[in-house]
Order: sequence, then structure tokens, then C-alpha cells
Amino acid sequence: MPNLRERQKESRRRKILQATREQLRANGFEATTIETIALEAEVSAVTVYNYYGTKTGLLLALIAENDSILLERMQELLKAPPETIVETFSAFAEIIRQHALSYLTKPVWRQVIAASIIEGGSQFGRSYAQLDRELARQLTKVLEKLRERGCIGPDANLDVLGDCLFQLQNARFLQFVSSDDMTNEAVDRYLREDIEALLSASPD
Repeated sequence: MPNLRERQKESRRRKILQATREQLRANGFEATTIETIALEAEVSAVTVYNYYGTKTGLLLALIAENDSILLERMQELLKAPPETIVETFSAFAEIIRQHALSYLTKPVWRQVIAASIIEGGSQFGRSYAQLDRELARQLTKVLEKLRERGCIGPDANLDVLGDCLFQLQNARFLQFVSSDDMTNEAVDRYLREDIEALLSASPD
């Protein structure tokens, strides 16, 4: 059982991350500083630096916190996926988009994605890539359910299919967060058209 000191540290961490999320949503990445986060969290700037180091470190911690919640939602989809691959793929992508925007704004997600590319070899980049791999694995599990129903042929390589579909979702997600005018309905329509085009390209 955590002692008092450990509980206090965990409480400070939660307050700092909550303050970071609120500051990023309200002011964006560039205008948010360690000092404004510390003020919001009612801790010293030194405490924030000691816990997370930089704003990128704070982004990493937010994404890590975000990961566990997102993967729990994917488990719900795995329990009862829709009847078709189109509906399942649409639902999978929608969970990611809705969860992403409930957590951070589109401009901040652009910063997250940029940081994941620029710092690909860092802890931040590796953690972001690890989430992608886990989400692709979850999608493969959902596809296995669809194969059990006869919606996917028995010879299909589901690991490859899951990864390909996830990369397609990733591309559309990037398009979605890159434009403040892109609606959820529009990107969902594009994804449905994508998967329907892919399915129709294969001979029966």
C-alpha cells in the first residue's frame, strides 16, 4: 500500500497532468508554459520540471494516460463488433477520433504527431509508436471475430490486414486533425469509401 509520501506525489502528478490538459486545450501548445501549468496545478515550476522535464515530457505523460483509457474502449468494441467489416472499421476509427478530441484539441494533436516524428528515437517517439502497434493488434483481434462470422475469408493474413487498415485509419486521422474544418462526418465518409473500394477491388 502506498505510503503518504507516495500518495502525495501521485496526487501532484495528477494535478499537473490535469492542468496541462486544460492549459493546452485553452491556449494551445506554444502559449502554454511550464510556469502556467505550475500555477494552474498549484505547485512550483521546479516540481513540474522535476517530474516531467519539458513540455514534450508532459505530452508524453498525457499520451500515456490517454493510451490506457483508449485501449479499454477498444476492448468494448472487441466484445461486440458490428456485423460488417465496413461498420467495424468505421467504429474503430470513430473511437480513436472521439477519444482524441475529448482529450486534446486538433492543434495540440498536430504538435503531438510532429513530436512523434521529430523525436522518433526518443522515449516520446517510442511510446507513441508502441501505442500504434497495440491499436493495430486490437484491430487484428476484432478482425478475427469477423472471420469467425464468415465476414473475412479463411486465408486472409489478419496481421497484415489489421496493420494495413490501421495505417489507412492513421492517414485519415492525420488528415482530420490537420484541418480545423474537417468534420467527423466527412472523415467517416472517406474511410467508408476507402474500405468499400478496397473490398470491391478483390474478385469474389
